[in-house]
Amino acid sequence: MTDTPLSQPVAGSLKDDPVWQAAMDWLLQCRAAPDDASLHQAHARWLAADERHAVAWRKAEKVWLLSGHLEPLETPVPRPLPALVQPRRSWRGRAMAALALAACVLLLVRPTPPTDHASPLGEHLKVSLSDGSRIELGSDSAIRVAFEPGTRGVTLLRGQAFFEVSHDASRPFTVQAADVKVRVIGTAFDVDLSHNAVVVAVQSGAVQVRDGRGELAVPALGPGDSLRLGLDQSPPQRSRLPPGQVAPWRQWQLLVNDRPLREVIEELRDYYPGTLLLVDRTLGERRVTASLNLRSPVTALQLAIAPLRGHLTHWGPYLTLIRETPEAPVKK
Repeated sequence: MTDTPLSQPVAGSLKDDPVWQAAMDWLLQCRAAPDDASLHQAHARWLAADERHAVAWRKAEKVWLLSGHLEPLETPVPRPLPALVQPRRSWRGRAMAALALAACVLLLVRPTPPTDHASPLGEHLKVSLSDGSRIELGSDSAIRVAFEPGTRGVTLLRGQAFFEVSHDASRPFTVQAADVKVRVIGTAFDVDLSHNAVVVAVQSGAVQVRDGRGELAVPALGPGDSLRLGLDQSPPQRSRLPPGQVAPWRQWQLLVNDRPLREVIEELRDYYPGTLLLVDRTLGERRVTASLNLRSPVTALQLAIAPLRGHLTHWGPYLTLIRETPEAPVKK
């Protein structure tokens, strides 16, 4: 088990909170392998890495207890978890009940920051601004708009947005996403804050991208340029793609070219009306190349995992587990 959480952040959406998702992942996997010393050592490192991890873990334990009055999982700091006694009822059934309950609770109580425009889960929203600029929000996305006499500013609070900016040299247009700022005068580009990074892709025109320190991340981006800035301060990653392939989500497409399945799952989480848990780490690293329909996220996920021998297990409408299909026993 690596120390990297399997899920990524969506600001303002607890069901996609990377810390909470990771805590649920650890809960499930620690119950599945109570005697795996390396797993529990990795879990201990994850807990020690950030105070928020321990807080999320304690909340996950509470959900576990509420779901079936089971014994709490001992926090493995500074030593690995002890072996856990299996309850009479299957631990797997209890785990799924706990996580399904967690998903329900999160969908009901997730905080909503002040927004000017927000799109529902699984839907897009087109917004026209007072200066003639247009914005299309992806699934479960939100923005705040602040126009002043000399400036035009939009903050992407969560999710993904495509901007078509009306040209006005006297009033620069800026988009703030986490600690990344995109500055333009007139252009069409996409900004994605759905995961542990901000990704900017330009369809036409040019933009400047500055990091949290106000420094240029790279020289100006032009048509077909894409830039990924990790929120963990990892080095920027610049790439190229045909300008016509910028923001395929606007046509409800997810174009995947030789990417790990775990990354595809992160993309689909933005359209899936529940919680997706990748249980099999090896499966998550297998590569996917596909064109997927975001209008049908369950079908898209099934198509992505089918060539990889993946399998979905649905626990009600709120929780889906993704694991490798077990091999059939060899008949002697």
